[in-house]
Amino acid sequence: MSLCTVCHLDSKKHSKKLWEQHRKVQFCAFCQKSGSEHSEKLWEIHKAAVEKGRHCNDHHKEEKLYPLTVGFARTCVARVCKLNADSPYDKELIPIYMSCTKCSLYLGSTEEDYADILDGMCLKCFREMTSQTHPWYDIPPAKKATKKGVND
Repeated sequence: MSLCTVCHLDSKKHSKKLWEQHRKVQFCAFCQKSGSEHSEKLWEIHKAAVEKGRHCNDHHKEEKLYPLTVGFARTCVARVCKLNADSPYDKELIPIYMSCTKCSLYLGSTEEDYADILDGMCLKCFREMTSQTHPWYDIPPAKKATKKGVND
């Protein structure tokens, strides 16, 4: 069941055309892209990641979400966690990340963008599942271009 954030009705009560129009207006809380840039499966994966990360383990309640940019990385979503400290040090922003469905390591931005195609797995686990484990895949592109006797 998906709830439309535009008219607050269940997606089943929408026609396909109306659902697509409303989804174009919506923005993903996880990656801040418009709904038209997501497949239905990717929309659900991102929504589930936000809902899972939104709950604070200490309080068992939903926390507020804010956009957060760490260094030169793209903007992600973070939850506010209240600490037992004096103001202004009583709040901490904790980033919400997606984890691989196989190995539970956190996904990179490319893996998050293609989570619907990779079925929520990291590239390493996806390669192992599809038997693409040849060492050739691990060589960086710059080293693939160099040959013996050239660029010495």
